[in-house]
Amino acid sequence: MPTGYDRPRVDPGALALATVAGAVAFILGPGEWDLLAVVVGLMLLFILLAHHLAAPAERTPRAYLLRAAFGATTGLAFCIAVAPAIQYLIVTPFFHAESDEGFSEDAWHTTLALSVLWFLCAGMLATLEPRIARWLDRPRPKRMPPDH
Repeated sequence: MPTGYDRPRVDPGALALATVAGAVAFILGPGEWDLLAVVVGLMLLFILLAHHLAAPAERTPRAYLLRAAFGATTGLAFCIAVAPAIQYLIVTPFFHAESDEGFSEDAWHTTLALSVLWFLCAGMLATLEPRIARWLDRPRPKRMPPDH
């Protein structure tokens, strides 16, 4: 393993399930998408990337499932992080709708847009997982001390 760890410090399956559970609880909560979504989404994304272990290079069903799980969870975290921007910059100005009672349906329409975006992000991130894993494990170049 390029990171030098003998075994995972965090169970990746448990981390993925916790991400999905937190995301579902957040998505089904009442109200509009707000700044808290950005914070939660970025936090989940950083945690997932920090604890990501590269899928095996062999073309096995397990490798494909690991890549799909990586794409699905990181895509979900990304979609949560960008939800307020989509709602306030795209849905509200161009597709604003209200219910018969006069309540805004922008949050619901944003969630529908995110469900489509999530499939695209999940597929792209699953496909790019080997490159992302190599980037995460690449050591930073050492800086030379300044000449005095």
